[in-house]
Amino acid sequence: MPEKMRALVTGGTGFLGSNLALRLVERGWKVRILERPVADRVLLEEGPFDFVTGDVLEPDSLAPAMQDIDVVFHTAGVVDYWRQGVERMYTVNVEGTRNVMAAALQVGVPRLVHTSSTAAMGIHPNVVVDETFQFNVKPEAFVYGHSKYQAEEVVYEYLAKGLPVVIVNPTTVLGPRDIRKVSSGMVVEVVKHCVPPLVPPGGTNVVPICDVAQGHIEAALKGQIGERYILAGENMTHAQLYKTIADVVGCEGKIKIMPRWQVALIAGITDMVQPQTNGPVPLTGTRLRLEAQTFYFDGSKARGRFKMPSTPLRTTIERTIEWYTEMGEFDEQPEVKEVV
Repeated sequence: MPEKMRALVTGGTGFLGSNLALRLVERGWKVRILERPVADRVLLEEGPFDFVTGDVLEPDSLAPAMQDIDVVFHTAGVVDYWRQGVERMYTVNVEGTRNVMAAALQVGVPRLVHTSSTAAMGIHPNVVVDETFQFNVKPEAFVYGHSKYQAEEVVYEYLAKGLPVVIVNPTTVLGPRDIRKVSSGMVVEVVKHCVPPLVPPGGTNVVPICDVAQGHIEAALKGQIGERYILAGENMTHAQLYKTIADVVGCEGKIKIMPRWQVALIAGITDMVQPQTNGPVPLTGTRLRLEAQTFYFDGSKARGRFKMPSTPLRTTIERTIEWYTEMGEFDEQPEVKEVV
């Protein structure tokens, strides 16, 4: 491979893709961004990039974008299906992946890193999940996870055809440039409203975005073809996570854990009415039931092979608050006077 590696990043104008693209530039890579015509470059203002117009749903645009590329990082996908719709999520996550794999095989790309998710591994309460676990629930119970599982199935199809792919499965990613506030929105909500009065039971694994970006690069350089690698951080209860955010912010409100009977009651009521929200992600019965589960993951495989970084969560929260502050997220809104 050439001394200066050349990468194509799909989804490079999004949260994960922009952080990855910037980290690649820091490491001395030449980076090409597959850019949809309607995309906003606000997350990529800090780096020199080669932009090429294309879309994972436009197959004819992909092969030309991959010419003379050493590694394709396929990070494009729909997470916020509540905004974009479930049908579009499946189309982008599954058929978009198929188009990328087909183009990469056609061009003969030397290496492709596919961004999946630990959501593709299903729901395994009270178990620390590793790369051997598979999707295990009805699709309607976890539509995002099912779409990522189906995308992985497409990847395996193309692996069988000889495409050199490595799969990475990030957990819940926290950090700057989450412009849609999908996961980092919880930090915004604590800054604005302090600690929520009730936190669901259960827990999650939280990984800093900078570690995820580095994990992608390590997977490209050291990952074994056909293998999955969980990019994980710290397993913690939701109460521990909110308490950590609150401590960084300086909130002193007491965190109360919602009892499971209350989860079931509120989820059932929410199913019967319109989704409710005070934040960026709507509260639905399905979401509440999922958040009450325990999603814990074992990232030792990636750490052992890649020597993954381990950025402190508090540092990530501080950087996240700093980025949102610079973006004006916490600026006071002008008072709107009622006109009589």
